[in-house]
Amino acid sequence: MRHVERSGPHFRVCDPSWTDPLDVTFSARHGGRWNAAGSYGVLYLNATIAVAAANARRNYDGEIATLFDLRARERPDIQFVNVASASFVDIVTPAGIRAVRLPAGFPYGVPHEPCQRTGARAYAAREIGIATRSNADATATSFVGEELAVFDTAMTLVARGERLPFAQWYPVEVS
Repeated sequence: MRHVERSGPHFRVCDPSWTDPLDVTFSARHGGRWNAAGSYGVLYLNATIAVAAANARRNYDGEIATLFDLRARERPDIQFVNVASASFVDIVTPAGIRAVRLPAGFPYGVPHEPCQRTGARAYAAREIGIATRSNADATATSFVGEELAVFDTAMTLVARGERLPFAQWYPVEVS
């Protein structure tokens, strides 16, 4: 596996009812792109507000036209998270994607199963997490930005910052 250095501000989209947006219990129980259900926990972070907004929209895909269609109290918050400088598995660059044997067009059209196998190998190798291209708003030729998947064994790398309600972080609705 190849590696890339990542650090600094990241963002966690969270339901307003969550008391601890950094809790990885839910991901350990239900799984995600980089962990199978019933395995280990992963904290899924967005590298930019644009990626966070794309993921927030994807969470409700098919249910509503826009996030503004939700009641104000149901719209997602954002938790700012600072990530200490560290070396993450590289699933951002073409070389990193090739190294883990994912398709060159990753993440577009790639299901969770091969990613979960890659995540399990990285976790077993005692990696701290994965820097990856975001699947939110991805097309066959582009992706909106990066995400960071921090394994439960590396939670000391993250520090909680400010939490903002939807109206204070989400880009303004365009008519």
